[in-house]
Amino acid sequence: MRAFEFLTEADTPAPKKVGREFNHLEDLVFTEPNGGKKAVELLKGIAQDSKDVSIKWDGNPTVYWGREPNGQFRMVGKNNWGREEGASNSPEELKQFIMSRGKGEEWREKFASDMAGLWPIFEKATPADFRGYVYGDILFHPGKPFEGGNGKLTFTPNQTTYSVRGTSNIGRRIGKAKIAVAVHKHLDYFGDKGGEPISDVADFNTSPDLVVFGQTYVTHQPAVNADNLSAIEKIVNSKSALIDKFLAPQPGLSDLQTILYTFVNNQSKAKALDKITPEAFFAWVKTSKVSPAKQQKITALAAQHAGALTDIFYLVRELMKAKDEVIRELDSAEGDITAHTGGKPGGEGYVYKDAKLVPRDRWTPFRAD
Repeated sequence: MRAFEFLTEADTPAPKKVGREFNHLEDLVFTEPNGGKKAVELLKGIAQDSKDVSIKWDGNPTVYWGREPNGQFRMVGKNNWGREEGASNSPEELKQFIMSRGKGEEWREKFASDMAGLWPIFEKATPADFRGYVYGDILFHPGKPFEGGNGKLTFTPNQTTYSVRGTSNIGRRIGKAKIAVAVHKHLDYFGDKGGEPISDVADFNTSPDLVVFGQTYVTHQPAVNADNLSAIEKIVNSKSALIDKFLAPQPGLSDLQTILYTFVNNQSKAKALDKITPEAFFAWVKTSKVSPAKQQKITALAAQHAGALTDIFYLVRELMKAKDEVIRELDSAEGDITAHTGGKPGGEGYVYKDAKLVPRDRWTPFRAD
C-alpha cells in the first residue's frame, strides 16, 4: 500500500475505497460500512458451499498482454502498464523500457532479457481475433524454470513453492511447458484499472509452451468453528452501529479507516497479531506519520464512542481465528496441486468473492498486503 497523505481538510471529502482491490476478510470490519456483518456472511457462505473459493496464486513477476483494436500484440510488465512511454510494441522496446528504469541494479539486465524472451511465446498463444488485455502472475519461465523429481514438478515463483503431481492432467501439461501464468482479469484497453475476473482461459492454452491458469477453485468443503462465529455475530449485531459512527469521516479526519488499515498491516509485518488492541494502536499512532492534530481527534473520537475501538479489534482478532481455521482445512486437503510457504503447508491463501483469506501468521509480504 502506498503511504497515505495527511492533509488539512476544511470539509469532509467523499469516502474512498480503503486498502486494496481484495481486502483481508477481517479488515472488512473497518474498511466497509457494517463490514463485520459482511465478514460473518462470507464465512457462513464458505461453510455452506466453497465452490467459489479460489486459490490466491503467489506468482512473480506480473505481466499484461493482449491486442490493440488493430490487432497489434503488446506485452508489458507491471511498471509499464498505462504508461504511454512503456507501451511496448516489440520485445526490444520492452527490454529497453525495463533497462531505462531503476538505478542500474545487477538483476535488471537479466530480468529485462527474460521478459523480452517471453514475448514470442505469449504472442503465439494469443488468438489473432482477441482484443483487449489480460494480466496475471508468472509461475515459472525459462529464466526460472520448474524442477522435476519423485513424480512431482515444483516451482517457486515468489515465496510459495508449488508441487504438482506429475501424472495428473495438469502435471502432464506443465511438464511440456516453458511458461505458466495465473491470470486474474480481462481488461478492455491499455491502462485499464478495472476489468472483469476471467476463468475461461481455453483460448490462451493452444500452445504447449504456455500454460495459463484461470481462477482455480478449491474442491474441499471446510468447516467453520460455530462457537467462534456465534460470539463474533453477537458483537456484530449489537455493536455495528457504534462502530460505523466511530469510523464515519470527520472534518479533519477523513482517513481514519486508512490509519487503522495501516496499523493492522504494521502489526502483521511485525508478527504482532496478538497485539491488535487499542493500547497497541495508540502507542503506534504516537510514532507514526499521523499528525498531532489527527491524533487528538482520534483520541477524542474514541472517548466519544467508548468501546468502539475495543470492539473493532476484538472482531479483527476473532475473524482472523475463524479465517485461519478455514485456511488450515483447505491447505490440508490433498489435490493435484499443493503448496508450502516457509516450510509450512499452504500458500498465499484464497479469495472468496471480494475478500482474501491470507494466513497472516505465516505470510510476510514484500509489499503491504
